[in-house]
Amino acid sequence: MQLLKRLQITEWFRNQLIRKKIMFIYMPVVIIPLCILGFVSYHVYTEAIVKKTVKSVSDNSTLIITLINGMLTNTESAANMLTLNLNKVIFEERFTKDGEISDLQLYTQITNQLSYALLVFPDVESAAFIDNNNVVYGSNLAMESNGVLVAGNRILKRLEHTNGSNIWFPMERREYLVTSTEQPVLTLGKRIVNINTGEQQGYLILNMRESALSAIYRNIGSTQAGSYIISDSNGLVVSALETNKVLHPLPNGEMKDWVLGPEQPNVIQPSPGGKMLLVSTDIKKLGWKLISIVPYNRLTQDTIMITRLIIFIGFICSLFAILGAGVLSQWIAKPIISLSRQMKHVNEGNLDNQLEITSRDEIGILASGFNMMMQRIKELLQNISAEQRKKREYELALIHAQMRPHFLYNTLDVIYTLSEMGRARDVQRTTKALADFYRVALSNGKDQITLEDELSNVRDYLSIQRIRYSDVFDFTIDIQPEILSCIIPKLTLQPLVENAIYHGLKTKESFGALIIVGWREGDKVILKVKDDGAGILPERLQTLTTAIKDQENQVGYGLNSVHERIRLYFGEEYGLHITSILGLGTEVSIELPYQTR
Repeated sequence: MQLLKRLQITEWFRNQLIRKKIMFIYMPVVIIPLCILGFVSYHVYTEAIVKKTVKSVSDNSTLIITLINGMLTNTESAANMLTLNLNKVIFEERFTKDGEISDLQLYTQITNQLSYALLVFPDVESAAFIDNNNVVYGSNLAMESNGVLVAGNRILKRLEHTNGSNIWFPMERREYLVTSTEQPVLTLGKRIVNINTGEQQGYLILNMRESALSAIYRNIGSTQAGSYIISDSNGLVVSALETNKVLHPLPNGEMKDWVLGPEQPNVIQPSPGGKMLLVSTDIKKLGWKLISIVPYNRLTQDTIMITRLIIFIGFICSLFAILGAGVLSQWIAKPIISLSRQMKHVNEGNLDNQLEITSRDEIGILASGFNMMMQRIKELLQNISAEQRKKREYELALIHAQMRPHFLYNTLDVIYTLSEMGRARDVQRTTKALADFYRVALSNGKDQITLEDELSNVRDYLSIQRIRYSDVFDFTIDIQPEILSCIIPKLTLQPLVENAIYHGLKTKESFGALIIVGWREGDKVILKVKDDGAGILPERLQTLTTAIKDQENQVGYGLNSVHERIRLYFGEEYGLHITSILGLGTEVSIELPYQTR
């Protein structure tokens, strides 16, 4: 089996072009060592980069947690300071020599203490004091809104059973005791008691915005290289650089399993956007985890650059290898390839190319024979084309000759009938029109005449037919003067007029009209012969339309003769177009080039 496969490969290689054989030998010698070097260097360098990144991210995470712990400590210090100050305001300064201070004065003093605490501890975004009557004293008016929701809320219920210690509540959005219902806040609550008697006097609420936490790690490390997420023990995102992720659970998958699972300091995990390096650090005070996310492709950027450099060097080496192979094939394979290309052109029908003979060796002899063979084939094709064209001209001339006696017989019948009727004047006019008609039709042997002469010929013909069918039709000719000098094959309009009379107007039961119009459109001349006669049956119209396009299926001398002569003289894009509506009439359009000689 292996021997058979080896023989097949050998046979395949033997059938390849010479240039390809040279490439197959040169390229592996250059590319394989470069690929091995690139693979080894990429993996060694990537491993070193990952280790250094884990160390750097861990250091940044430690700094971030230190700053977060500092914010939490400052908030707790603010709560302790306010406990003392509020005790002083409520229990020591509430009564003066003049008696108890007013509610407005009390409100002012408490809110001043809250505002002062925010100045001293800027990490606290807002603060509020709720007395035993559920009256809210806020650091700003927004904290006092939705006061009806304050009474009996879960925060106060939990603080009610504490001994005055600081209690941290989870990151959340809520509609009361906040400055904005849209912004997530981390809340510190404290039950305020009289430090002398232990009697409860209210509750203290301090808020930290989530944006204050995310602002810490936004400015530490390179945010372009990755991002940070803080998650609670249940996998809920409590802080993130991307606000749309806050207070949403971690997506189900390997990342969530890693966060909620056994302790693992770092891991590389796949994700929809590519592999990610994850580093986890605990925030023990709140039971949170700071998760550093670094895209793996960012780590390997430098490695990729080195790999690309190796690939570029490999490309240069490959280019030199190709150039060497090209020089070798220049002497060996080029003449054979050139000959094979010419043979492909011949298969595609191009016989004009000639091989350049640069040597007298075997290839030169083949090229010389090839050129002589192509020249002989072209000569034979030209002779055949000339013979076919001449044959077509003869056929059209025969059709043309058959048309003239047909008209002559009809006209002589008209003259005879007029003579018997004693209409001598009409006999004279008919005879004169017949003579003028044949004078133009013969045209001294010329096949092409001016449109003006052709119209004169048609008028003579219509004069003869008008005498015979005076009760059948009338005619109108409207031609733009500027196209009268245009060249047209003689007897182009007359066959169409004859068809209109005999097959359209004559079979119509009422008096009809025949109209000949013409104008110029750019480099084209448009002529139309229209009648309001009986029209053409759709089946017959389809047959006529097919017939003027198909030389093997001709129907009638007139239409085919005119169409074929126009195409023969002027090209395939010119000729006749027929439209007809049964019972309404027929229109034949002629397209010609505007030529005056």
